[in-house]
Amino acid sequence: MEIVKTLIAFLCLSISAFSNFFLLTLIHDIVPRKPLPDIVFILIPQQKWAWPVGDVLSTVNSVIAFIIILLHRQRITIFRRLFILGAIMYGLRAIVMAVTYLPPSFNNRDEICEPQVNRTDIHWDEVMKRFVTYVVTLGLTSGQEKILCGDLMFSGHTIVLSIMYFTTLKYTPRKLTLLRYIVTPITFCGMGALVVSGGHYSMDVLIAYWLSSHVFWGYHQIFELPLHLRKNQNLSRLWWFNLAYWFETNVPSGPIKNEWNWPFVKPLFMKKIIEKYNNKFK
Repeated sequence: MEIVKTLIAFLCLSISAFSNFFLLTLIHDIVPRKPLPDIVFILIPQQKWAWPVGDVLSTVNSVIAFIIILLHRQRITIFRRLFILGAIMYGLRAIVMAVTYLPPSFNNRDEICEPQVNRTDIHWDEVMKRFVTYVVTLGLTSGQEKILCGDLMFSGHTIVLSIMYFTTLKYTPRKLTLLRYIVTPITFCGMGALVVSGGHYSMDVLIAYWLSSHVFWGYHQIFELPLHLRKNQNLSRLWWFNLAYWFETNVPSGPIKNEWNWPFVKPLFMKKIIEKYNNKFK
């Protein structure tokens, strides 16, 4: 049943993420083109090289977090939590994107953004072409010659950077402090690169980090309580509580012990290595 719940959580994440991609295909032709003033853009000229840096650092943070989860003894529970948190954040982002349209933050937006199509002339085959492109690339657009613009307020890249960062902090064995020192600069340099590149306004990144931190740590605070106490907490009044409650009903109360094991039958030497380091990190 726990694996079924994990698959359902992944489905929720997929729906939220694909909703973001689909909305962007429509919003691109609606948003105004004149960028808003931003204190960072005033102080620092926009740097084109920083956009792929933001993509790379987001990917590196994700790879580290996925390796941590894969090696964790409670990997199914943690993957499920990661999917639920992503579904909550990207679902909220989809709602925000649907109601308020911010102009692209690039100074050279005409060189970077795809041309806009008159809303009366747009065809669904064009919409689906855009949608499939973003699904295939998972929203990593730095390698594309021109991109769709308008998915601002708040930053999807920062959601990934933040949640993967918090996941690594939460589920890494305490004695493996070196990894914490690695992911911290990766996370914040990635956020800085997103703004310096002109890909996002400063507020996009700040709000995404702030919301991600509140949702992530609030989620863990309430679902580490004993089951009978969870519905009596003030945090249980949050809109996502009832969505997440069912997924957590069979998870023991208290923080998950950060113990590792090799998830595969072979090779045997990897099982021994992980077991050795697991004992060392306790």
